[in-house]
This record gives sequence, C-alpha cells and structure tokens, in this order.
Amino acid sequence: MLNTYKLLLALFSLLLLGGCANPSWTAAGKIVPPVYKVCPLEGKWTVTQNLAPEGYAGEANLPAEGGTAQFTRELAVLGGYVWNKPSYKIKKVNSTDYLMTRYIALNNYLVSMNKEVDVVTLYANLNFLGEFMKIDDATVIAFVQNKALLLRKISDQADSPLPVADTNIRDTNNESNIGTSGIFIGLKIPSDNGYTYETLWVASDDKKLRPVLTRNNIFFPRNSGFWELQVRSDLKNGTAELFARDTAVKDSATQRVSRGTSLKQAQKRNTAIAIDYIGNDYIAIENITTGISILQVLPVDKLSSQIGVKVSDLLGARGLTAYRSAREQALRSLRDEGVTLLNEVADEENFGLTRKNGHWYLQGRINYQSNGMAETREFPINIIPPANLILYDTLYLSWQNIKDRVPNALDAFTSPNKDIAIIETKNKLYIYGIRDEKLDSLPMGEIEMREGETVIMAEWATGSYVDIWERAFLSNDAQVGENAL
Repeated sequence: MLNTYKLLLALFSLLLLGGCANPSWTAAGKIVPPVYKVCPLEGKWTVTQNLAPEGYAGEANLPAEGGTAQFTRELAVLGGYVWNKPSYKIKKVNSTDYLMTRYIALNNYLVSMNKEVDVVTLYANLNFLGEFMKIDDATVIAFVQNKALLLRKISDQADSPLPVADTNIRDTNNESNIGTSGIFIGLKIPSDNGYTYETLWVASDDKKLRPVLTRNNIFFPRNSGFWELQVRSDLKNGTAELFARDTAVKDSATQRVSRGTSLKQAQKRNTAIAIDYIGNDYIAIENITTGISILQVLPVDKLSSQIGVKVSDLLGARGLTAYRSAREQALRSLRDEGVTLLNEVADEENFGLTRKNGHWYLQGRINYQSNGMAETREFPINIIPPANLILYDTLYLSWQNIKDRVPNALDAFTSPNKDIAIIETKNKLYIYGIRDEKLDSLPMGEIEMREGETVIMAEWATGSYVDIWERAFLSNDAQVGENAL
C-alpha cells in the first residue's frame, strides 16, 4: 500500500513539472527578441564639446556646448528637436573602422583603438536621424546633422515630464523639411585645352526631386559664404591660373586684388592645372610644368603661394610617418624595376586625393623617368584624411548593395539625412531614394555625363539650409540643367 502511494505521488509530481514547460512543437523555430525596459540612450545628457567645429553648417536647433539631450522609449529631445516614438537599433562595430567612415580622429576619447563599441542608430517614422557611438556608459559621440558632439550623461533618467511644450522645440516628426537634402556636385570635364568645370545642384523634398540647376565653374560653400573657383588658361603664353573669390564681392579689378586669391605661373612654360578635389578650405590639384606632373594640396585662402601644403603640416606626425613608410615601399619597387628617379629626397608636398568606392583617399606621387620619358607612380597613404581637409564623406550604403542595384557604378555619395544617394557611372549620374539602408528599386532622376567627366566635389546641405543654398546658387547665374531627366 505504501509503495502504491509513493508511485502515485511520483506520477502526480511529473504531471505538475510537465505543465510548466512549453510543448516542443510550440517552441521550434521561434525566435523571441530581447525586451529592453529602457532605451539604449536612456537618460539626460549634456554637450561638453563640438568635436567638428569647422564642419558643415548644421541645423541651428542642435544644442551648443552646455546644451542637453534626453532620450526615452517615448520621446527623444536633442536641443531644439523633439521626436515622438523614436526607434533605436544597436550594432557592434570596430571603433577604428567606424571612425574612418566618419573622417574624425578621437584618440583622446577612446581607451584603446580597434576595440568593439556599440553604435545606436536613431529613427523616427523610418527617417534616419543620427548615430551615437558609445565610448562607455556615460560617454557618447553623437553624429547628427553633420555635427559630431561629445555627450556626457548627467542623469540616468530623463526629466519628467520632458519639455515638449516649449515653444523653442519643434516636433520633427511633422516638420516639412525632415526629408530635405541638397548637394553641390563639382564636375571636371575634359576639353581640347585641358579641362573645364561645372557645378550641379541636386535637391529633393521627401524624395520628390526639385529641378536640377547648373552653372559654369565651381560654386562651393565656406564658413564665410559662397565662393567661386576658376582655372584660367592663357594658351598664348602657355600658363594657367587658379582664381578663387567670395561671390558676395562683385568681380571688379579692385575687388579681385583685395578679396580674391590666385595661383599664377607666369614664368613657367607649358603649365596646366587640373583640379582633383575641392573642399571648404583646401583644394587638391595636379600641376603640370614642362612635362613634370606633381600633386599639390593648397589652402583656398593662400592660392597665391606656389608651394603646396606639407604632409607634416596637414597630417601631423602620424601622417608623416605613414607617408614616409608608403613612399619608401614604392621607391623600393621602382628601384627593383631599374627606373631612374628624378628625386629620391622625400617630397612632402607631392600628395593629393583620389576617389574610390564612395570615399576620398590620400595618395602620394613619385616622379621618375622610363626610356627617357617622364612618368609617375602613385602610392596610398594609409591614414584618415583630417576633418579640416574632408569634412563629410560618409557612405551609408554598403558598396555591394550599390553594385547589386547599379552594376556599373563607379562612385556613390549619400546624404547625411540618409534619404537620397547620387550614383556615378561612366555616362550618367543617377539620383536614388534610400529606404531601410537600401537604394529604391528605380531612380528618381538621372543626369547625362560627358566622356571622361568626373566628380571632384560633393557638398551636402540638409533641412532649412537646402533653401538657403539653392537661393544663393540661383542668385549667382545658375540655370535649370538641360541634361537632367
């Protein structure tokens, strides 16, 4: 009798335990995502530093140093912006690789390079708003609206209630220009006498393309306003001249002397200049004199100097070390080939920029002779271009994703708003919308390109700055382009 009682008790216990488990067929193949009680950026933060003070003009409503940012699952407030029902995505990245895409050096803020860090991407209504790289639990680098802001946590909880009723705060979920992006595209066009240059303006509102505008020469933004860059060639004397001017100053002889800057090669014969890159404060050129072609980086404000910027002055000690190492490797290769070098002394000025797969890269050049002919050999400089040279060059799409959609793509540029992309091919520029980090199935528009034409400048504006830039362009002789579809 006792044994029977024990057996019944054991069977009853098994039934109770079995009732606490899910049947195997209900759990098979089912993945349950983790549930977070708080958002990855939960709390109140203060802006302690603008890490890119010379960057592009960002929205005025972003917080300055001493301003605050607050995040919850229901609301995100950053300076003069408020986003309702934000969503957060977390990815782990290599810190060095990620910062290379951002063209910013943060050695002072990272405990060690090449470590894994969390990057939180902020969205609202499927619109990309910004990315936040977590250095540690109390330190974040915010990349928002072309700015890089250092945030320090001052409270684990946001204010309650958040100041959404403040008249200085806008609900960007309903803001008309949240999906507004524009880009100045500088083009280098081969001609019988070297190159000519042209600027395009491409802009869209919520993926609705505005008329494409165009004008001769390079029109580009600077902190001091909008400037124009020209290359003037004197075929009779065989000379070339670079000329940059503030467009707010009319082009008279007196004003050219007082406000313009130029690079003149009056005493050198058979001189030609080709522009390879244009930024806000620097340009990269190829300077050809008596058959010798060298690379130079020149400050826009000091084009009157014929001497280029030195590697050590622009890239610092680390850059100089990377340059010398890469140059020596290229020299060894040339010596093994038995070529005659024109100059083996380290030339810190013979370097520039080249474009490949959606990014600008630094490169050096060596001049040598082969069979009595002047030749050149380029070599990569393995260091991130500094922010004062290249302020924004982020490609938000993977190169493979771009090639899957546009197999003949040569280059690509993506808006900081993450809403449109410009895809360059051999004979066209395609304008695509972006959704969920992929190109839309069909382009919004396309622009015909001439044989050998290349992009040498890409300057983005977002939000209210799009209208400002467009009005400035129209007031400086821009016209609706005839080669845009």
